[in-house]
Amino acid sequence: MPEQSVIKSKVMIDMVNKNPIEDGAVIFENGLITLSGHYEKIKNKIRSDAKIYDYNDSVLIPGMVDCHTHHNGFGDGRSGDSIGEMEDNILSIKSAKNAKTSLFSGVTTIRENGPKNLTMMKLRDAVNQGLAIAPRMVLPGRPIAIIGGHMGYFGGEVTGPVESLALARQLIKEGVDYFKITATGGSTATSFPLRPSFSQKELDAVTNEAKNYGLLTATHCLSMEGIDNSLNAGVDMIIHCNFDNEKGESKFNEKLAEKIAKKGAFVNPTLHVGRARLWSLVRGENPSLGGGENKRCLSSSIRSDRKNILEARLDAAKLSLETKLDHSRKMIDMGLKVITGSDSSWGDYELGNTFHETELLVESGYSNYEGLKSVTINAAMALGLGDTAGSIAKGKSADFAILKNNPLDDIKNLSTVKDVFLMGQHIKRGSDESNKTYSQVKPAKF
Repeated sequence: MPEQSVIKSKVMIDMVNKNPIEDGAVIFENGLITLSGHYEKIKNKIRSDAKIYDYNDSVLIPGMVDCHTHHNGFGDGRSGDSIGEMEDNILSIKSAKNAKTSLFSGVTTIRENGPKNLTMMKLRDAVNQGLAIAPRMVLPGRPIAIIGGHMGYFGGEVTGPVESLALARQLIKEGVDYFKITATGGSTATSFPLRPSFSQKELDAVTNEAKNYGLLTATHCLSMEGIDNSLNAGVDMIIHCNFDNEKGESKFNEKLAEKIAKKGAFVNPTLHVGRARLWSLVRGENPSLGGGENKRCLSSSIRSDRKNILEARLDAAKLSLETKLDHSRKMIDMGLKVITGSDSSWGDYELGNTFHETELLVESGYSNYEGLKSVTINAAMALGLGDTAGSIAKGKSADFAILKNNPLDDIKNLSTVKDVFLMGQHIKRGSDESNKTYSQVKPAKF
């Protein structure tokens, strides 16, 4: 007979019932949930030899699902270009460390969005061999990019429909779970953010192959033309979803948003990655001006033009964030399927802070409950894992986060993680340092 385990909690938010369950409990065996509900109603199903975890002062939620992570990264402001220059074995080791940070923060499922070569595949191999711990990983392998395009330095550069199809088939051979396609340029130095990267035929070649093998697709889109091309190709998720034209003018396009809704694509707006950069600029920590340049700009003795550079970058970062929040608000109002995908640790966004993205979705119009859905059941559905993760229900994986405080009172309480379970295993976080709550601190001047 398999070991039976039980978690009791002061409050359980199962994402099945809209109202939280006081004195909730969940029973699980072999990594799967067998029963959940009010403790008094299910206690007769608890065996005398069951292992009991009593969290009578805490809140039980499903393990969080982050649809957009970069575990190769550092989150300290360095560029993707610089990460692409690092050796693969170093990036795999870094990814293993980052994966623990994600898991300790209550994120039990991640979708990686473009690692270098086979670095994350190697991490998954290590996890399967018991050499490392990590959240459940949904992996794309290398991102599919044009020559010189965004993230091309991670090993997936192609040109033309034939090469695009060939890479798609190679990635399937390597065991990917979905395709990440850079439909426009991005922060990569040699790319063009406002221009589509792929022709429609190139995009269609990749997405058609994905459909042939039952794989989902997601496209990086920093322009409206990139969004439109992606929708025409039938992609499943639009990442960033910037409503920018070829001149860099950003204006919400309701007709295009309606097309997103009609196609049924999920939207991952990646809001906090911009706010994280703004915070680092305010603190004078962002390396984008080079070697502590921001702090030098703040010196009274510095030349005025350097101050002007910093002020211009701060103004641009503020305007960009305000615009993104406004567009996300409009998409939410229109009923689009907007979900949490943090984009950590890209740029200045440190891993272990997924809640910041959910927080900004709430600021954009979601209720606290809807925000919680965006980082649990809705995010799981976006990854094709709606039957596996994202809610506390019979037959699903026993993935849980135990919180000190209730996220329905304040969505920021998603950061108050005290314990984590993955596939029924209690994740022992170890030292006090490991147990700390990961939270990027808002600068005092912000």
